[in-house]
Amino acid sequence: MIILKKYEYLALKSHEFLTMTNAIARERNTLKVKKRTEDQITVTCQIAIPVAHFTFKVEEQGENIDVYRTINWFPLFYSTIPFLLILEAIIVGISFAIDSHYYFSYILIVLGWVVTIIFIVYQIFTELETLTKRLYRIEV
Repeated sequence: MIILKKYEYLALKSHEFLTMTNAIARERNTLKVKKRTEDQITVTCQIAIPVAHFTFKVEEQGENIDVYRTINWFPLFYSTIPFLLILEAIIVGISFAIDSHYYFSYILIVLGWVVTIIFIVYQIFTELETLTKRLYRIEV
């Protein structure tokens, strides 16, 4: 689940872009630089747990650069599904302990998980928009 988007920045070198992205990520509490190479930087969005990875790949074209941004959504699901399974196991344990069936509670847990996922996705896009707006000041 990767989303690719291309940006073009004029009169900027790749190391300047990567340094600026690194500095912006360090200012934010929810962004951490995971990996940085000569032409690529990976920033992790964290809300107590890693939920998405933003990768910026830089290609120089003369005095300008093209930046390809990808978003990896895989950490969102491998981080939140164990919590859903733990909550389901607790409900199953309670229903076996008192010999009753709580089908309504299963639905509530799944709905709570969906609402949590929606909130986390909103937070991811907010952080990405903040990062992009700070970089937009130099974009064409």
